[in-house]
Amino acid sequence: MKNVSWYFHQNLKPQGPLTFEEIRQRIHRGEIGPQSLVSNTADDRWMPAKDWGVFEDALFPALQGQELQKNLEEKCWVLLVPSPEGKGILQEGPFSLMELKQGIQQGQISVQQFIWKSGLSGWCKIQDRPEFDRELVESIL
Repeated sequence: MKNVSWYFHQNLKPQGPLTFEEIRQRIHRGEIGPQSLVSNTADDRWMPAKDWGVFEDALFPALQGQELQKNLEEKCWVLLVPSPEGKGILQEGPFSLMELKQGIQQGQISVQQFIWKSGLSGWCKIQDRPEFDRELVESIL
């Protein structure tokens, strides 16, 4: 994989070329999620990053610490939100898992927004985290 160039989709546009190590770093930081489409020059297919088999699950912030949160009230999640002036992004929180789920159900929080908690290597979309029920996410999308 040393001489292979990698690409990923961002806002429906291919980004790259990147080395294998550069794409791994972007995955580790949460810039490329497990469902993000990725391709390389050795194989013209576009597939979700997690399906390539060369990126371990622990590399993806969205898949790290998959044990489900036992305490729904523990305030450990931070959420990225647009600033009121629309000129940037702010961090809000901490929130509990229950608060985030209620915000999603009430339409105040989008499953496309990014979250983080201690122990994750980077930010990831709410929809990619196992703590958020598939049914809840799919009903919103």
